[in-house]
Amino acid sequence: YKQNESDKHYLTASRWVTVGWGVFCIVTAVFAGRIGNLIEAVNVLGSYFYGTILGIFMVAFYMKKIGGNAVFAAACITEVIVIAAGWFRVVEFLWLNIIGCFLVMVIAWAIQQSSRKDAGEIAN
Repeated sequence: YKQNESDKHYLTASRWVTVGWGVFCIVTAVFAGRIGNLIEAVNVLGSYFYGTILGIFMVAFYMKKIGGNAVFAAACITEVIVIAAGWFRVVEFLWLNIIGCFLVMVIAWAIQQSSRKDAGEIAN
């Protein structure tokens, strides 16, 4: 976000955002049409994100010593893994929720532990 830009800049930016959103909606509609009924489509598409979001909340509530950077990195890594698992149908879509939650917690913990060891090595 740039402050104090011209109206033309903001108009161009809003047009590109609108085009991007339109492409996303079209792609989503094409894939959702192949899934089945609306309830199943919501569950299938949501299962790619709900577990990761739940994992973020679980870390925030129960693993308070883990920093935001570790959680963010863990969430990004988890999303890649969950999307790959769903795309290649490694497991059924409902399992993606549990896997996503678990992976965020474990990966965030591992990243935090790793960064503490690195900080300790640098201090020595």
